Amino acid sequence: MMRKFAYHVLPDPDGRGWIVAVEGYVAHSLPYGTKEEALEVAEGLVRRYPGSTIVVDEQPPRLTPIELEHRLAA
Repeated sequence: MMRKFAYHVLPDPDGRGWIVAVEGYVAHSLPYGTKEEALEVAEGLVRRYPGSTIVVDEQPPRLTPIELEHRLAA
C-alpha cells in the first residue's frame, strides 16, 4: 500500500518565495522563486505518491514561540 501525504504549498515564512511542506513533518523544501514552481514540485510528488493531495496556503504559517526564539537568536 502506497503512503498518502498532504503537501502544502505556501509562502516562505522568511519571504524568500514559496515552499512545499508535508503535513505532519517539521522540515520543508528550500524556497522556490514562484508559487507556480512550488506547485510543479508538489504535483510531481503527488504523481509519485498517488492519493496524496495538494493544499495551497496563501499565508505563511504562524511561528511557534520556540521557532520565534530561534530566529531571534540567529
